[in-house]
Amino acid sequence: MSLTSCATVFCGAKAKITFDSNINTTADLTIDGRKHSDVTFPYTTKIDRGFDETIVKAEAVGYKPLMLYIDKKFNAVSVINLCDVLGWAIDAATGAITKPEFKVYELEFESAE
Repeated sequence: MSLTSCATVFCGAKAKITFDSNINTTADLTIDGRKHSDVTFPYTTKIDRGFDETIVKAEAVGYKPLMLYIDKKFNAVSVINLCDVLGWAIDAATGAITKPEFKVYELEFESAE
C-alpha cells in the first residue's frame, strides 16, 4: 500500500525543465497556452506531465517566432508500482507515468531581418 502511485508521489504531476537561448534579450514564451512574459535565459519552469506533447511558442523582438514541441517518454519510476493496478492508474491519471524527453531545451532564434 505504501508504494501506491510511486511516480505521482516521487515525481509529481509537473516536470521541471529549463530553456536556454542564443539571445541576450528577453522573450515571451507561451507554454500550452499559458504566457510567460519578459523571460530571461536560462529560464526554468514546470510543465505538465502527461501523454500529450507540450507546445512552446517563443517570441522576441527582432527575431522570428519559434515553435517547439516537447515529446514525452516513459517515466521509469512508475515501474516501482509493479503489480499494483491502482498505482498504475493513479500515475496515468496524473500524467506522472511520463516525463519530458529532455530537461534542457535550446531555443535558437533567427534574426527577423
